[in-house]
Amino acid sequence: MLCEERSNEKKFVPISSSANSRGQSDIFFTSFCNDPRNQHYFRGQPQLCPPQTVICRQDTPAEAAYLVEQGLVKLVRITSRGSQVIVGLRRRNWLIGAPSIFLNKHYSYTAIAVLPTVLRSITKNVFLDLVEKNVRFSFYVHRLLSENIYGQMKRIEETSFMSAQERLESLLSDMIHNQEAFASKAPDKFSIPLTNQELAQLLAVSPEHLCRVLKGMGKKGIIMRENGAVIVTNPPRFPGKLVD
Repeated sequence: MLCEERSNEKKFVPISSSANSRGQSDIFFTSFCNDPRNQHYFRGQPQLCPPQTVICRQDTPAEAAYLVEQGLVKLVRITSRGSQVIVGLRRRNWLIGAPSIFLNKHYSYTAIAVLPTVLRSITKNVFLDLVEKNVRFSFYVHRLLSENIYGQMKRIEETSFMSAQERLESLLSDMIHNQEAFASKAPDKFSIPLTNQELAQLLAVSPEHLCRVLKGMGKKGIIMRENGAVIVTNPPRFPGKLVD
């Protein structure tokens, strides 16, 4: 299921590899994808998915892994009680669906683009064959999954010892850094592409407490409200880290 679209979205558009690889030649997965010798591993051209495009759906067979070449994706689970919970974000050069393929299980979440997102897809059989036979590809996949485990431990630590505002600033830093990598200069403003409920879930705080934090940051001129969205008014103030 490559980029199933929600009802109000346009169809995604093929783009050239040169348009999405600026500054990324030193990163393994981008270099691997853009090598003409490796084109036969992928299903067609890179695909541009507009915001709110569904990439894969929870509890459906894991038939492909998806490499995020650009953009930002949220991972959402529907709990046994029917509640929707955001469980993570995925940035550029991240593989979506790899654990489900390794374990031969259905996708454990629904992946949805929150920014314009460029993807490449690798079918399950091709992905497993690459992991088994291509040493460098296998190394970087295992490295990526290890980074995820390490990142989960860091998030537990942050939840225990950092204030809600510090956690929010760290998250905003991740998003801004992700956008800056594909821009000619740092943005003057940055719109948070998540709802207050989703932000509260990611930060492990109540929506009410998040509103108080946002209000306090607004008084300090760090953020502002604009057409119902939360806007970071001075993105360069954040140090820049990587989303997990």
